[in-house]
Amino acid sequence: MHALTGWFIRNPVAANLIMAVILIAGAMSLWGIRIEGFPRIPPDTIAISVIYLGATAEQVDQAVTGRIEEAVTGLQGVRRITSFAEEGYGVVWLQARGGYNLDRLIEDARTRVDAISDFPARAERPQIVRDEFNFPSMIVQIYGDIDQETLQRLGRRLKEDLLAQPEITRVQSWGERRIDLVITPDIARLESLGLTVGELAGQVQSESVLYRSGELRLAGRRLELRADERLHATERLRDMIVITGRDGAVVRLGDIAEIERGFDDDDFEVLFQGRPTVGFSILIGQSDNIMDVRQAVDRVIVDTRTNLPETLDVEVWADQSSYISKRLDLLRNNALQGLLIVLILLSIFLSPSLAFWVALGIPISIAGAIALMRWQGFDYSLNDVTTFGMIIALGILVDDAIVVGESVYEERTKDTDPIRATERGVRKVATATIFGVLTTVAAFAPMLMIQNPLGKVLAGFAAVVIFALLFSLFESKFILPAHLAEARIGPRGEARNRFVRAWGVLQGGVDGALDVFRDRVYVPMLRCALTYRYGVVTVFIAMAVLIIGLMVNGT
Repeated sequence: MHALTGWFIRNPVAANLIMAVILIAGAMSLWGIRIEGFPRIPPDTIAISVIYLGATAEQVDQAVTGRIEEAVTGLQGVRRITSFAEEGYGVVWLQARGGYNLDRLIEDARTRVDAISDFPARAERPQIVRDEFNFPSMIVQIYGDIDQETLQRLGRRLKEDLLAQPEITRVQSWGERRIDLVITPDIARLESLGLTVGELAGQVQSESVLYRSGELRLAGRRLELRADERLHATERLRDMIVITGRDGAVVRLGDIAEIERGFDDDDFEVLFQGRPTVGFSILIGQSDNIMDVRQAVDRVIVDTRTNLPETLDVEVWADQSSYISKRLDLLRNNALQGLLIVLILLSIFLSPSLAFWVALGIPISIAGAIALMRWQGFDYSLNDVTTFGMIIALGILVDDAIVVGESVYEERTKDTDPIRATERGVRKVATATIFGVLTTVAAFAPMLMIQNPLGKVLAGFAAVVIFALLFSLFESKFILPAHLAEARIGPRGEARNRFVRAWGVLQGGVDGALDVFRDRVYVPMLRCALTYRYGVVTVFIAMAVLIIGLMVNGT
């Protein structure tokens, strides 16, 4: 490594070229990197779903989900099997064991499910997909004092506008109510035609199959038909022929019954700010950027508000993009504060030029880490966990660079040959700085090996810290020495202009104060501690016990 360091010192163009590549790669990666709130957990579950219109939850469980469970029981790589059934729909989830190939599990499950030969005739073909972890990025509410039909209509329009945005891939809604067609027959006319309500219900049911209306419910002397949301469904039912006479005359459903469109009578009420509402949870997928999603939602809301009645409004809440924006602001502020502290302190105690090149290690290390995060082999995003890792890493990124810079500065004050002095300064602290970084890397590395979902989340935190530390080590051993060899670092007496002389006076005053503190405070305390080391240790233990006792009593 010493030979490679010496080569970079003698070839500063190569060091500058590598530095430029790292900074440019980091900037380009930052421009296109995915931003999200909480990091998504890679899917480890597949979902086998079946639509079975007209069936009750019990029928779906017995005829669909139960048979799928029997078929996939004992499948290699399956850790847990769970199922869910409701009216007209059933789904079975297969959770894979840690590290098992999910694509292989999908193919094996498809082979087992396709072999089931006694599915109900009305059940659709099973769909087998990855059960992706979709997290809500924000919630959009349309609410106000208005009739339910208008609210539902405007809510559906808002949902369509949201899904029309290319940045938004999935919307989950609540407060939407299904449309019912309520058929109220004239009982007297029905009896004159020799029909019963049950017979009429059978005819409507057979007709409803044509447009897949769903469920027919008989309630006293009314028929409630859960319809699709197409407007022509009502007219189609009115024109339905109930009886055809011998002379060719026909009796239509609209002649003997009133048909109205309404909403189902589910026992729930959704309110927002104390008023009726329809809500939409905006979910982000595996490749969605939460900041782009927020911009798309803002565009839709601006357009929607211009067409809403005065009694309605649209509001966004539980916005995860605001949290990640604050975290990114915190990261930026900490990086700038770290740069400023390094520049000021090293400029006072050593040299302004040395301080500049040491501080430059922070953006180089962060840029390198971001470039690796975007690399296809890792594909990490900027989220709550990875940004926290960067904030933690900021405190230790320039440690090795500061040690190298101080060592080079000391050697440069002793030797007039900058190349030879820089090589000697780097070599003196090479072993300590390398092992200092590697031990920190070793402390975070085990987080990358955890296979459970929590471990996969922590892997992003550990990876970012390791990336930044490794780039910091590379920068301090190859790029920084090349810059320090070219920098003007030497005894303070070399200063000639007025500003540099004034700065030298400031440095001399600070050095003098530090020498006084060392000779009159630190050294006597150190001698006392070495002389009475056992007593000092006893005092510290007693103080620790006292503090712990006070904390316990206080709680």
